[in-house]
This record gives sequence, C-alpha cells and structure tokens, in this order.
Amino acid sequence: MDPTPKPLSKGPSPIVLRGSCLCGMIHLESKMLPESITICHCLECRKASSNPFLTFGLFHNDFIQWYMAQPHGSRKDLHGDLSKGIKLTYYSDIATRGWCPRCGTPLFMKYHCRPDGTSITMGLVDDEHIVGSMPPVKEHIFLGDKAVWWNVPLDDGTARYQGFNEPFTRRLLEWSAKGRPQRLDMPPAPSKFKL
Repeated sequence: MDPTPKPLSKGPSPIVLRGSCLCGMIHLESKMLPESITICHCLECRKASSNPFLTFGLFHNDFIQWYMAQPHGSRKDLHGDLSKGIKLTYYSDIATRGWCPRCGTPLFMKYHCRPDGTSITMGLVDDEHIVGSMPPVKEHIFLGDKAVWWNVPLDDGTARYQGFNEPFTRRLLEWSAKGRPQRLDMPPAPSKFKL
C-alpha cells in the first residue's frame, strides 16, 4: 500500500465506488478507487467462489466503509468491528476472509501482514456507482494452482506468478519473522500457506 494515499479531491472526499453482496445486506462505500486489481487462482479462492479465480481490488482501509442495510432504508455502520455484521473465517494462517452471513457472498480478504489494506472482491462493485477510471488488472497470482480447464488469456498484459508476487512474498516473510501478529481475534486454521 502507498503509505500516504491521497483522496481524489480536497476537503471531504466523495464516494467514488459502491458495492454490495448478492442479497443486499452488506454494502461497501469507498472514497478511492482500488490501488491495484489482482486475479487469484489459488485453490482457496477457487473453492470459496466456486469459480476458476477470484478478482480482488486493493483498497486502503482509511477510505472504505462497510455497513449493513437495515429496515426502512437505514444503515448500521461496521466501524472497527466487522464481526458485528460480517462472517469472518480463517482458511489460512496469513489472512482473514469476510462473507455476508446471510447469502454467503465473499466480500474481502485482509492479510495480517498488511493491516492498512483490504483486498475486496471486485464482484461486489456496482458498475453504475464507479466515478473515474478503474485501474486495469495488474497480475495473475497462484497460476500454479490454476484450474486445469481454465485458460488464462496470453495477451492480457498482466504479470504472472506461480504464487504471490515477489514484493508480497518478502512482506509475508518479514511479517513471519516478527512473530506473525494476528489482525483479528480468532485462531487461524491450518493451511498450505504456512510460512
């Protein structure tokens, strides 16, 4: 993440992106477009989405807001404690995944080594609520786990990695060397992503 993200304008930043889960209970608003977009082909993402990959946009936490739709058009902001409205799961010891507790839509992944950022599933984004130009897809990761029946386009202009990209791998290793502090209060589950 850029250590000093800049809003799109001076003063209160406008909402430039909105999204929601399938049933409409969980909503997202962002005052910035994603820093980057990544397509992940790892087995966990494939199983979590029942698709050959999951597409994530990297957002700085200071510019996103999750909320739950309430009766009569009101909303409940989920400031600070996402567990009050979002189901949290740990399929690896390096990240927390968030889901709509009602419809099961995958919402995000928060890597414990990157506490200032959230990787949001881009399927949530409502096209009609995007202000500005979205960045192009930057990379495909975990092509070593890719579904054998899925062909990644050869000419899409993206970087390709068998696992994580090199900078993120370094970040994970540094985090691991520091004792791997947990971001949220739940014991991690076993995973093939152990460091």
